[in-house]
Amino acid sequence: MGLWQALEAIPGPAVVLAEWRRLAGAELDFLKPYLQPRQRLAASYPRLVGGEPSYPYEVVEHGPNDFVGICPETEDRIVLTRDDLIVYELDWPLFLSDIAAVLGFERRATDPDELPPLTRLVGDYRPTAGYSFPAYLTVPLESRGLTSAVCMLVSTSDDALILLTPTRHRLRPDAQQILERKRCCFLPLEDSLAAMGPRQWQATDAAVQALRDFTGLHVPSTDADNGMVFFPTPAGATWADLSIRFADGHSVTVRVGAAGGKYHYAQMGMADGRNARPTKQWELLQALARNHGVLTWKSPDAGRKNKKRRELLAKDLKAFFRIDGEPIVATDDGKGWQTIFALSADD
Repeated sequence: MGLWQALEAIPGPAVVLAEWRRLAGAELDFLKPYLQPRQRLAASYPRLVGGEPSYPYEVVEHGPNDFVGICPETEDRIVLTRDDLIVYELDWPLFLSDIAAVLGFERRATDPDELPPLTRLVGDYRPTAGYSFPAYLTVPLESRGLTSAVCMLVSTSDDALILLTPTRHRLRPDAQQILERKRCCFLPLEDSLAAMGPRQWQATDAAVQALRDFTGLHVPSTDADNGMVFFPTPAGATWADLSIRFADGHSVTVRVGAAGGKYHYAQMGMADGRNARPTKQWELLQALARNHGVLTWKSPDAGRKNKKRRELLAKDLKAFFRIDGEPIVATDDGKGWQTIFALSADD
């Protein structure tokens, strides 16, 4: 059957090792690092008739390590040990952490309070700063359960999401239409992950392309137009990662990690709508650059109007780079401002 089909076939999923082996077959080795024993023992044991599963054996305990499995149909008996009856459950935190790592999702410190049955949060997909999409894994026992999970997840948020399932077999047309209408991403793990070894996974080309297409639906293009453009700030970037250097009076070179480029003041949202000339915020950014990111009352460009202009400049910078926190803060002595990012004037 295979490991992904096994996850959908086992309630919990938690069964004795023999049942895991029957369902996962040779791929059980890929799951073994995630299987952890429960405290209780199984009350039944899988039984095969002609290679097909039949009524399981009922377990009867005769002593501390003396167990017998009795078939309710034929009364056939087998001898069992305590080890045979240990129930193994998937270690969800470990399993989800590995899935998140290979697909590029960021794990959260805490999970949402209410989720559909058999559904867990894998993490957040952050293709670029300012954009975050939750990724969930649901392991439905039937198609109706998957449809119910889809309806509940999309109804709790206006944002698009990523939904993972072990296989695509239980995705009905109605659930698929809901996901498509909300422009969500559906990732069956059987098509998205390739097992390279125990706890060694690789994202398939299909998964990479699906996430790339999903990003294209929700994240603006970096192509410039006549107004403000979209800067592809890397997810997780801080203001300390940013450097701005004036190339001339109307443009700057920008770098944040691997992202960068040359941008005109209009592309950064600092063009006056009345005459298309640079705003006072742009002029303040130039003044800060001339002083290597610091402006005090002793600076030639100091003035009372700079207080409001600083607030507007910070707002423009946040809109362009989508980085959390304040880009311009008070100096240590409280007598001026300084940029958190590196800022310099043209030579």
